[in-house]
Amino acid sequence: MNDIDGIYQVDMLGPYGWERFSTAFINDGEFRDASAEHFTAGTCQVDDDSFAMEGSLTQYVDHRPLFGANKVKGLPIEFKGRIDDGVIDGEARSAEDTRYALRFRLHRLPFLA
Repeated sequence: MNDIDGIYQVDMLGPYGWERFSTAFINDGEFRDASAEHFTAGTCQVDDDSFAMEGSLTQYVDHRPLFGANKVKGLPIEFKGRIDDGVIDGEARSAEDTRYALRFRLHRLPFLA
């Protein structure tokens, strides 16, 4: 099993390329991700080099649509990706409306001492 516990910088692929999106914390199968604009809480699993997360997204602002909606509360989301050398690269979708997909990369950061 791949040890993925740690702190991650989360980047989202947008119209102008990769942009910083948030900071994620993975510990013992729990996933937490937050920025000034949103919070996601969920669980994650690793199978060899595959990563899967199921969680709930709450967004506090309405100027940036995520998964086709503004200012969402408790939206179920799923993220599936591949793990390669401290980077988790994949795609997130709303569990309610799979038409919208967002591409994310999570880069492991060094632990704080």
